[in-house]
Amino acid sequence: MFQITNQPCQPYFDMAPVPMILLNDFGEIVHRNAECDLLFNIHPSRPVFNDYVAEDVWTALNAYFSELPSSIPNEPFSFDITLHQTKMRYRFKANVATTFPSPSYVVVLSPLSQNTVEPKRRALEQGKAFLEQLPVSMAMLDEYGIFVGANRAFCELLGYDEASLVDRMEADVTFAPDANSETPLRNNLKCHIDKQYSVDKRYIHKDGHQIWVRVFVSLTTDSECDSANDNVRYVIAVIDIHEEKQLQNVIATSERRFRAIAENISSVVWMSGADPQRVLYANKCYRSVWEESVDKLYSDARSFLDKVHPADREIAESIRFNTSGDSWSINYRLLFDDGRVKHLRDSGHCVFDSNGELIYRVGTSTDITAEISQRDNMVVMAKKLKELVDYDSLTGLKSRHAIMTDIQESFQRFKQTNDPSVLVYIDADGFKGINDTLGHDVGDKVLCAIAKHLTSHIRDTDVAGRIGGDEFIVLLRHTSQEDVVQILERLCSDIHDISLPGDMKVSLSLGAYDLSDEVITAEQWLNDADKTMYHNKRARKRARKSQLKTQ
Repeated sequence: MFQITNQPCQPYFDMAPVPMILLNDFGEIVHRNAECDLLFNIHPSRPVFNDYVAEDVWTALNAYFSELPSSIPNEPFSFDITLHQTKMRYRFKANVATTFPSPSYVVVLSPLSQNTVEPKRRALEQGKAFLEQLPVSMAMLDEYGIFVGANRAFCELLGYDEASLVDRMEADVTFAPDANSETPLRNNLKCHIDKQYSVDKRYIHKDGHQIWVRVFVSLTTDSECDSANDNVRYVIAVIDIHEEKQLQNVIATSERRFRAIAENISSVVWMSGADPQRVLYANKCYRSVWEESVDKLYSDARSFLDKVHPADREIAESIRFNTSGDSWSINYRLLFDDGRVKHLRDSGHCVFDSNGELIYRVGTSTDITAEISQRDNMVVMAKKLKELVDYDSLTGLKSRHAIMTDIQESFQRFKQTNDPSVLVYIDADGFKGINDTLGHDVGDKVLCAIAKHLTSHIRDTDVAGRIGGDEFIVLLRHTSQEDVVQILERLCSDIHDISLPGDMKVSLSLGAYDLSDEVITAEQWLNDADKTMYHNKRARKRARKSQLKTQ
């Protein structure tokens, strides 16, 4: 047991108002006073030096006194240390003491003066003043989430002054569901699992409305500024993202509206990225039109071409995967294994950003099979209607309306190019007697026989029509009267396809009139041909009567 040589001094050692320790030459604590026990807050039976002072301190102390010559008075060994038990900074001063049987060391522990801590406090205050000037909203919370400070930008963001925030729970100004979801993140910081985290949440403004913010939270301690235990602090930096969130909400609402519309229309709606090979969306109508799962389209943007009609596949592929055009509209067909055909109208356009860069391609594919079928039916009906209008239902010759159109066109062509044409007006002699005597059925057969006779004796460029009753027109195009003598002779020949009783027969009276500058209108041309026909008809009657008288 070590003993202090000067026993009367021991009471003063024990009653000293500062922590004092007596170390042997092995660095072991052999005695300590009451202040030291109070500082260490330990039981006297735990004299293990290394639990409280670092090993390197003892090494430095031992080396210090060993190197000094014995003739030189020893200056106290001085070293600033942090006690492991309290983590407070102390000045460790030691000197050699006269003890028996070997020398020992008297150590005095004194807390560092306020002059050492004060610069750090001033530095923190300067840092806080600096934060006040930052446009970024910042605040500090204690380990329980209570505000201990906030800069001007943070206060302005929430509408409070700093005094109203200090000692208030941050959860009080946070939207409740967001505050609850942040608790595990805070715990991870406190347990040193994470160094920092960020989260989007909503603060409640003093006026009651919500503010979307992005919060960056980190953990710090301020043991340098406190003489007691470490104080956990959460430093938060806040960015106002309210407009960003509002924009996201607008976009999300627009997307929901788009999907609601797209999923309830009868056309295929699809969207791809700038690269047409990357399909972003296709509505449920794709399955009903292509009769296959849309998943196939997501995995292979070209898969829709498999059912495009082979004759249309090349044009469909070139238009849909062309990255240079702004918009497109094409029709193509789908061909199914059972032979069915669907007609589609594929149209769309490109969407560009503010810099003119392509970001999306949006298109629709509409099943127009019924429309095409209806159109085809309309074409057939229109053709039939035109036939009813343009052709005489009994004889198959052109109707009065149609033949008059041809006459007008030939007249206009003559005025422009002097292209000659001859108009032949024809009347069936004796038809009225046959119709009245033998009936309309026989009369109709006679008219059909006349029509067949006319069409068989004209050229392909010529046209025949029925004006009405037993009157007919033949338009001989691109020819003059001198060139149609043979045609007129054939037209005047007997009609052999008529079987009539007794001496009944049908002959034709013709009046041919060619175009000339004297013809002012197409109607005049027709009238002149009509007059010529009646003139010839009367002449034939007179000639027949004269022949009968001679006989």
